Amino acid sequence: MAMDLVILPKGSGKYDILDTKDRIIYTVTKKKRLIGNPITTLHDASGYALYRLIRTEFGKKPAFQIVFNEKAFMAVKCESLFVDPTITFNGGSYRYELRGKDSRELKLFSYKDEIGTLITERQANNEPKYRLSVENKYFDDFIPLFAVVADKCFNGTNK
Repeated sequence: MAMDLVILPKGSGKYDILDTKDRIIYTVTKKKRLIGNPITTLHDASGYALYRLIRTEFGKKPAFQIVFNEKAFMAVKCESLFVDPTITFNGGSYRYELRGKDSRELKLFSYKDEIGTLITERQANNEPKYRLSVENKYFDDFIPLFAVVADKCFNGTNK
């Protein structure tokens, strides 16, 4: 079995994350700060803030931190944009990679095991829509942020 989600960008750094029955189970919001980078936050269906995503590097290959309980627990790096597009997620006992030959069809790996996919499609308005599928035993609440990171890294290359 797999957890299948659809991630819909809503503009201004906001996303709705739906299950297979089109129920919103997570939302992502972005809050601008007076000093420093904007904070992107993953909320559960009841609105409880679960994780924050903070950009730590700008440019062609951005980097991020995923923060839980005010502590960075995962470093995220866009390693390659065009030739074998790859994003790495590292922290503590976690090691993930989104990679593929095309940024619209990425495979998700935990260490060397393939555990899921992230497919980019186009909506009628030409905005991206992401289909994330992750084996249930590997799914964790922070994994929908992987699609948000892919959108931030590759959205310009998926048009």
